[in-house]
Amino acid sequence: MTDRPPVTPNPRAHTVRTYLAAMAATDLETMRHGLTPEGKISAPVSGGVPVADFYRHLVADTASATVHLHTIYETQDKLAAPFTYHWELKSGPRTTTDLVDIFDFAPNTTQITHLQIIFDTAKIGKA
Repeated sequence: MTDRPPVTPNPRAHTVRTYLAAMAATDLETMRHGLTPEGKISAPVSGGVPVADFYRHLVADTASATVHLHTIYETQDKLAAPFTYHWELKSGPRTTTDLVDIFDFAPNTTQITHLQIIFDTAKIGKA
C-alpha cells in the first residue's frame, strides 16, 4: 500500500457548503456573501438573473427548507454539487427535488461569479 499525501481541503468547496447551508436557513446575507456582486444565477424557471433578484424572491417565497448535499465534484475551474432540496413555500405547498448546482469562481478567489442550477422542471410542485 502506498502512502498518500494528506488531502488539502478546497476553500471553494467550503464556500459551496456554506452557501448551501445558508440556502437551507434562508440566510440571505450569507448566501449573497459567497457570490460576487455582479454574479448571475441561471435556473430553468427564472432564466439568468442577478444574484440580488434571485435571492430576494427565494427568501420571500420560502417558509422552510432543508438541503441534503450528496457530494461535491471538483474540476480546476468549477465545482458541482448534487443535492436534494426539501422546500416549503409560504403559500403552503411542499416540494422535494434533486438538483445539481454548478459553481463558477472568480480567478484565484472563493467568490462565485455564476451559479447554474439544474433540475427536472417536470417534477416541480410534486411532493
